[in-house]
Amino acid sequence: MLKTAGHRPLVLLVDDDEASRLVLAALLEDEGFEVDVAASFAEAGRKLAAAGARYDLALLDQNLGDGRGAALLGPLRARLPGAKAVLLSGSGDEDLGGAPAPDAALLKGLGFPELLAQLRRLLG
Repeated sequence: MLKTAGHRPLVLLVDDDEASRLVLAALLEDEGFEVDVAASFAEAGRKLAAAGARYDLALLDQNLGDGRGAALLGPLRARLPGAKAVLLSGSGDEDLGGAPAPDAALLKGLGFPELLAQLRRLLG
């Protein structure tokens, strides 16, 4: 089981595609992550702003129906400066629009073993 600083790493998974969100959440949980999901930009913003937010990592879909994942990078960095951020794009569109850089930018078609290796590398 994956552990970071004595706890299971908590991931905020933001994806507006329900099937992708459910599958990725289940795979991450099987690998020892604790996963909190958001189905929209607005929901992710509320979760990041909530009292007690403590995410170790955010997986952000770049193209959400109500916003861009890159626009969540600023609030994430401001609220949780130690959290890692991975921007996932199905189109290769990594236009950050002035947002801080993510720790990694990956294509959504990347296989789960490769994604998992990236996440483990980022979390140390």
